[in-house]
Amino acid sequence: MKILVFTKNWLGDVLFEVPALQALRENFPGARITALAPGRCREILEAVPFLDEVREFDEREGERSLFAKLRFIAWLRREKFDRVFLFHRSFTRAFLAALGGIPERVGFATPKRRRVLTRAVETPSKPLHQVDYFLYLLKWAGLRVKFGAEYQFFYSPEHNAEALNLLHSKGLAEKPFAVFHIGANWEPKRWPATHFAVLADLITQNFSLPMVLTGSGRDEGIAEEILRNSRFSKPLSICGITSLKVLGALYQKARFVVSSDSGPLHIASGVGTPVVALFGPTCPRLTGPRGTGKKIVIQFVPEGYSIPWKGKSLPAGGWMERMTPEEVFKKIQSEELWRPRKESQSSLSR
Repeated sequence: MKILVFTKNWLGDVLFEVPALQALRENFPGARITALAPGRCREILEAVPFLDEVREFDEREGERSLFAKLRFIAWLRREKFDRVFLFHRSFTRAFLAALGGIPERVGFATPKRRRVLTRAVETPSKPLHQVDYFLYLLKWAGLRVKFGAEYQFFYSPEHNAEALNLLHSKGLAEKPFAVFHIGANWEPKRWPATHFAVLADLITQNFSLPMVLTGSGRDEGIAEEILRNSRFSKPLSICGITSLKVLGALYQKARFVVSSDSGPLHIASGVGTPVVALFGPTCPRLTGPRGTGKKIVIQFVPEGYSIPWKGKSLPAGGWMERMTPEEVFKKIQSEELWRPRKESQSSLSR
């Protein structure tokens, strides 16, 4: 049997799909399973041991033109897939799968997609965490699943070695350290740089742990602001210089990671590292960390605001600003996250 999976488009969403990919492998141990994902997510999937192949697909870029879609349909017909699971709710993807001759097409029902799916699964009546949302699709397609599953982030021994080399070059190879992930893809989810600076000082003064800052290259200005405002600590920025898999290997070696709701938060959770997840306008019941590591969620919700928030105006005085560094430090202290931890389940693959 040949199975095709259309994934979603964002890092965190793809990690949420890993337990469903594992369930597919357990239900179809002899099948060849191929995943289609945008280029920015391909790196995450390439080390996942439940897949046989990962190919790039992006209907907004590489497969945007009519010619590209026709070429993709021709590829589907040559491959002769038996079944496709559409984790993405896109009508275009379901339509392409039908034109590509895939006889069994499984996805969530929408008014437009019903006529191109062979098994249209109704959307859950109650909100589910995204991990369970994808498992729900498989369950109602007749597969065995385990709700409440944790996801893992996988990387190779080569990426582990690269992370060790990076730590060695920064003088941290033999030292305990903690990490702040300072990036976020949506401004209302960002914790202020000045708050990170105060928290870094508190951790340095009380636990003597060096701090490493991670983020994209665009976050380097935030890293510089944290450094300017830190009185007792000298956080080390590696923003924009690692691949996602090297980042995962580095997170696995940290005592803990502090991050807002972001893809790297889920990478850290997926490699078994304790995470302190700072939530504001998004809902941890739907998108909170569900990896193999210890998970601590701190959230502030202003009076009169509901979660998840989809409005345009922020509350007076901001949102994430009201979550104080002292509050976060007390949680780190009470949970004893600075102490050495037991080795987590390995995320090395292949």
